[in-house]
Amino acid sequence: MPVPRPCFRTAGLLLFVSFLFWGCKTSAPGVENFSSRQALQREHFYTPPQKGKLVFLGVAGIRSKLEDSIQLALEDAARKVAIFERVEGEFATFTRMGGRFLDYRSETNSSLIYDTGFRRYIERLEFDREKDVFTSENAVFVRVVSPGNPGEALRMNPEQDYHPSYSGSAARPSWIDDPPQTISGYAVGIGYAGRRNAHRDTVISSYENAIFSIVRDTASVSWGRTIGYRGGGLLDYAAITRSGINARAVLNGFYVLDIWTDPSNKAVWTLAVAAYASQ
Repeated sequence: MPVPRPCFRTAGLLLFVSFLFWGCKTSAPGVENFSSRQALQREHFYTPPQKGKLVFLGVAGIRSKLEDSIQLALEDAARKVAIFERVEGEFATFTRMGGRFLDYRSETNSSLIYDTGFRRYIERLEFDREKDVFTSENAVFVRVVSPGNPGEALRMNPEQDYHPSYSGSAARPSWIDDPPQTISGYAVGIGYAGRRNAHRDTVISSYENAIFSIVRDTASVSWGRTIGYRGGGLLDYAAITRSGINARAVLNGFYVLDIWTDPSNKAVWTLAVAAYASQ
């Protein structure tokens, strides 16, 4: 009796179709695919509000005991719940440029003020240890759901108001190259962070930079001054220019919709929205 041969032609066709599909634009996976292998390979987290609840992503470094890492990730998620309630961001840059070669100095200072008692939120967070916990890039991620109706602070329908697309072999989100001005009438912030020693630090830095992005765009004041000095010679002249940006704002409803890690360099991009409260 002849042994059936494997159908290499069919397998090759399926492989070709798979690569073709991967390179085309695709819609964002739903939150139910959070812990799927495909989502992990894409290093992409899509976390819009889910059925009247808020979804938060906590991250922590790898510890010797997984439970310790999970606890730290839960604390990070609780911190983001507190920031959602209210966060005050302050951002300032100072630049000095002199008339001589290499006479240049630049400084940046930033700070965030939020409820430091955020750990009390942990008890109300919902998550499934089997489906909502995994490791990636030496970090532990925990997806949690905060129960309750977020409508008072975040009125949006992501299925109607947010339609990102993802293209290329790395599934790069469209909002990186074409950032929206607003989503559902809310201010939009895009945070970027280059690779840090620990992936956890890169994710958190990108998250915080998204806050500062909104603060700068909604409440920034620029200033500048140039002072000239003239000596006794014909060409004895120098100028010093000082400039800066100061920004301070209180945000309510700061909420992350999308997080993407660039597989080529492990930089992290974060897309978020927030209601601008006051300076």
